[in-house]
Amino acid sequence: MPSVDLTALTTRMKREHGTHGIHGIHGKAAHLFREFRVFRVLSSSFDYLVFRVLNGRILFIMTIILSSMWSSACSKPQAAESQQAAPAAKVENAVKESELATVKLSAKAEERLGIVTTPVAVEQVAQTRTFAGEIVLPPDRTMSVAAPVSGTLLASGAQPTVGIIVRKGEPIFRLTPLLAPERDLRVQLGRDVINAQTRADAARLRFNRAEQLLRDRAGSEKAVEQAREELHLAENDVKVARERLERYDKAPVSADVAITVMAPRDGMIQKVFVGSGQTVASGAPLFEVANFSTVWIRVPVYVGDLKLIDRRQTARVQMLNEPPGSPSRPARPVNAPPTANPANDTADLYFELGNTDGGLRPGQKMGVTLSERSTEESLVVPWSAVLHDIHGGTWVYENTAPQQYMRRRVEVRRVVNSLAVLARGPAVGSKVVTAGAAEIFGTEFGTGK
Repeated sequence: MPSVDLTALTTRMKREHGTHGIHGIHGKAAHLFREFRVFRVLSSSFDYLVFRVLNGRILFIMTIILSSMWSSACSKPQAAESQQAAPAAKVENAVKESELATVKLSAKAEERLGIVTTPVAVEQVAQTRTFAGEIVLPPDRTMSVAAPVSGTLLASGAQPTVGIIVRKGEPIFRLTPLLAPERDLRVQLGRDVINAQTRADAARLRFNRAEQLLRDRAGSEKAVEQAREELHLAENDVKVARERLERYDKAPVSADVAITVMAPRDGMIQKVFVGSGQTVASGAPLFEVANFSTVWIRVPVYVGDLKLIDRRQTARVQMLNEPPGSPSRPARPVNAPPTANPANDTADLYFELGNTDGGLRPGQKMGVTLSERSTEESLVVPWSAVLHDIHGGTWVYENTAPQQYMRRRVEVRRVVNSLAVLARGPAVGSKVVTAGAAEIFGTEFGTGK
C-alpha cells in the first residue's frame, strides 16, 4: 500500500477551507463524524480507519501503523487463553471396577484360610425403622418397705446405704416397738422376779421333803419326781423373769419383742428414708429395693406411623454407637399403661428386655429397630461377607471360578439381623465369601498371611 504524506494533506485542507485553520478542520470533522460509516480492516501490520462522507465532499483517510504494538498486545491474551485451556488434573491408566485384580488361591491356601462361600439370594425382608428408645424400670420391679408398727430402728449390722445389693430375706433393720406398758413397768417386772423366786423356793422345799420321806420309806419315787419337775419349772420362771428385767433396763420401752425388717426381694437398695436409732411411726417408709434383672424400653413413635409398625414382632435393641451388624438384644412387646406426648405428636410403645448383667440403666438411650407390616423382595448376603475399605466403601469377594476370587462393590441399604440388604451387588446365585474374606482382602493388598 502507498505511503501517505500527512504534511501535504494538512496543507491541502488549509487551502481548501480558508480561515477555519486546523481548529476549523477538527470542528467540521466532528460535525461530519456522525454521518459516516466505520469499516475496520485488519491486517498483520495495519489498521485502517475509513471515513466516507455521505455528501461526497470530504474523504478523509487516516492510516496508523501499529504493527509492532498490535503484535505484542495480541500475543499476551493468546498465551493467557492457552494457559486457561490447560486441564487442572489428568488421570492416566485409570482402573475400572470391572477390571479389578483377581486373587487366585491354591487348594492349600483355601484350606488354611478356611474359605466358606454362600450364594447371593433374593428374600422377602420386612421393612424396618430405627427409633431412639429409653430404658425405664417396670412399675412392679420396685418395692417400698414400711414400718409395721411404731418403734425405734437399729441397723442389723452396718447402716444400709443406697446402691448396695441385697438378697431376699436379708435383715436390714431391727425395729423395737413402742408398747403401751403399765405406769411403772419395771416395778411389775421386779415383782414377777420375786414371785418366781418364791415359787422356786417353795418347790425346792417340797422336793427336799419328798426326798426325805423316800429315805425314811414313808414316801414314793413318784412324789419325788413330781417335786423335782415342779422345782425345774419354777427355776426356769425365775430365769425368764430376770432376763425380761435385764432387757427392760437396756431398752426401757422394748421389754419383750423386736421385729426384724428384711429385704422383700433380690435387688439394689435405691432409696433409704431413715437412719439407725430413729423412731418411726407405723406405716412410715423405711427403704426401697429395685430389681434390674428385667427392664422396659420405651419407644416414642410418631402417631402417623403407628399403623405401619407391627407391634407383635420382637424388637432389636442396640447401643446408639454400635456399627451395623453388631449383636443386638431381642425385646418382646409388653402391654403397658398407654402413654403419649402431645407436644411431640408421639405415642409410646413398650418392650421388655433382659438385663441379667446389669448393663442397662434407667434413663439410658438405646437404638430400637422395629419391623413394619409390609415386606419387600431384596437382594441379601450374609453380613459377614461385607468388607469396608479405608474410604468407607463396601465390598464382597465373589467366587468367579474355582479358587479365583474378585472383589465386587456392593451398596448396603440396611442390616436385618445377620443379613445385609443390598441396593446393588452381584447377580443372584453368585457365590460370595462369608468366612475368610478379610484374609483374601489382605492377600490382594499385600498384608495377608
